[in-house]
Amino acid sequence: MNLPRRQQEILDQIERALAAADPGLKAMFAAFGSRMAGQPLPGWEALTVGTIRRAVLISAMLAVAIGVLALGIRATSGDCPGLSSDQVVATAAVRHAGCTNATDAWSRGGR
Repeated sequence: MNLPRRQQEILDQIERALAAADPGLKAMFAAFGSRMAGQPLPGWEALTVGTIRRAVLISAMLAVAIGVLALGIRATSGDCPGLSSDQVVATAAVRHAGCTNATDAWSRGGR
């Protein structure tokens, strides 16, 4: 695989650091590679078209759900924040007056 020069230098530096830290690592990796050469990947490691499609579908559904949630929050951000616990029982006119800061409904008793 061809990599940009800087990335290859970094990989070579990592290889040298690993070789210095564990001299037997290269021999163990070579033995593992020769034993596994030509062996198929285990089923749980192999990516199939169905797995990729499923991941893309789930990602798209998640993105749509987050978008709908964000739009819902944005659309309702200007709504009335609600009544305090002592104003739970109130007429519609009084609740509307509380949200619009109109005082005439309060003075008329909410009728």
